[in-house]
Amino acid sequence: MREQMQRSIAALWAALSLTTDDTPADRLSGLVAAVTEAEAQLAGLRLHLLHEAKLAAAEAVIAQVRQSVRTTPAQATASLRLAQDLCDRFPLIGAALNDGSISLAQADAIVAGLWKLPARLTRAELTRCEEEILQHVDTLGPSELRVLAARLVEVIDPDASDADDAKRLAREKAAAHRGRFLRLAPDHHGSIRITGQLPVADAALLSAQLDALMPNASTYAAAGEVASRDARRADALVLLIQKAASSGALPAHGGDRPQVHVTLDLDTLTTGLGKAGLIGADDVDGLPAGEVRRLACDAGIIPVVLGGPSRLLDVGRTYRTFTPGLRAALMQRDGGCAFPGCTATPACCEAHHIVPWWQGGDTRLGNGVLLCPHHHRLVEPDPLQSETSQWQVHLDPVTGLPWFTPPRHIDPARRPRQHRRFRLQQIRAGAPPGADGDRPDTDPPQVHPPDTELSAAGRPDLDDLIRRSAAIWGDGT
Repeated sequence: MREQMQRSIAALWAALSLTTDDTPADRLSGLVAAVTEAEAQLAGLRLHLLHEAKLAAAEAVIAQVRQSVRTTPAQATASLRLAQDLCDRFPLIGAALNDGSISLAQADAIVAGLWKLPARLTRAELTRCEEEILQHVDTLGPSELRVLAARLVEVIDPDASDADDAKRLAREKAAAHRGRFLRLAPDHHGSIRITGQLPVADAALLSAQLDALMPNASTYAAAGEVASRDARRADALVLLIQKAASSGALPAHGGDRPQVHVTLDLDTLTTGLGKAGLIGADDVDGLPAGEVRRLACDAGIIPVVLGGPSRLLDVGRTYRTFTPGLRAALMQRDGGCAFPGCTATPACCEAHHIVPWWQGGDTRLGNGVLLCPHHHRLVEPDPLQSETSQWQVHLDPVTGLPWFTPPRHIDPARRPRQHRRFRLQQIRAGAPPGADGDRPDTDPPQVHPPDTELSAAGRPDLDDLIRRSAAIWGDGT
């Protein structure tokens, strides 16, 4: 077996040695894909061997894994646990890893999510969950797959999912309350090490305060310091303490008190079943409705009620910047920086006009997208360059979610791209499938980027902009 593997690896190296500066990108892409697939297959084989060793009571093999210097003890324990899960409880996920259809990171995330499903599910229902999640491994990454796997009960038994969520959230809230702590310990080198753990709701309030006070990176330039985000957050904590000690006043964030934005439907609010979403925290699986009521007693809450007849209002051209209400709507829709692959939180982002203000673009939800400062600069239109040489943003006419079209030097075909968080939203919104079995459409829409050609008056005709907006947003929603 060792000889066969060495031959295969040697063949890949030989193929790589034939590449030159003129080698087509698709050839290099094929080599990377081949190595990635082989890597997943070898990972699956290793886990299978570990499971066989455990079944055979080969303690020497298990001890060798635990004591290996190539991994940490925690990684070794996680590998042994994953090997047992893939072989005993989730065989379809294990088979997909063995085939190279999914990566080790995806398999680990899926298993972690599936373990959050209610214990009452039968073996047949678990198998159905495995089949359902495997249909999305080509479009979702490990983080999104973990969230989707944990929510598959909505497909299997939607009627009981709300009650299950309420019980689970109550357990997690009680455990989080019991596990809270704050520890300050000197390191005997001039610093105090702060470690702690807070329930999600309390930590969200603290995070909002710190984000409001966090100094901009440019403020450190005069001192010649390059401060990381963690260092700036530490400075924000000191500022918060100083403000509280001197005046007790809360910090301002864009003219408003720092706020935590939550989303919940009317049934959740009135019945207490289900959960509320926390905007900008995709890895936090909701809050109990009662916790939201507690927050509402003394926090700035902007409720975004979903599924009802309410409509978010746009702001006319009287305003150049986005108001707090419109920014809250962008936060609810985009959940952070909307640029594909970016993980910046809403508090770090800026509201971008898709059709620029100076070209007649309105300040409204249908012309806005949330972007971090780096990607904001990347997509800001430059009138001195052609459209095909720049990133362009447009909103899906059906879902209202943003898509990004890359310039030709990045992708000659200019295929639109979308953040994986939006794909996950559409998959979750489409569960369970309709009577015809159709799945939510996550393909790029056939919509051309906004026409920003200037008119004779120096900007596009405003009536034309209104007509195009109406075509995209229907009755203005």
